[in-house]
Amino acid sequence: MRHEDHILFLRYEDMKKDLAAVVRQVAAFLGRDVNEEQVSWLTHHCSFEEMSKNPAVNHETLRMAPTQEAKAIKFMRKGKVGDWRNHLTEEQQKAFKQWTLKYLQGTDFPYYQDYE
Repeated sequence: MRHEDHILFLRYEDMKKDLAAVVRQVAAFLGRDVNEEQVSWLTHHCSFEEMSKNPAVNHETLRMAPTQEAKAIKFMRKGKVGDWRNHLTEEQQKAFKQWTLKYLQGTDFPYYQDYE
């Protein structure tokens, strides 16, 4: 699936490292030309700071959920690479690691490399 021409894999780590490069990558994947002004605007608009303010992205509609637990969910948390480790139990982390190794090991997709 990774090498099919209609699928583009993106990593959050890459977006945090160089969002403008990822914007250009997505534009190229979609066959769109973008100039530097557009890249700058998109980079700002897609930044964690801006996305976390967007109610549609941050699932603000969940605030109307029937339980306090559901109301407390914040989709856009901190914008920190690796922060998932602070939100998953050891059991969940183990399951994630096993799934990742099973399905991604031997591919050029780099997530599994964190576990080697």
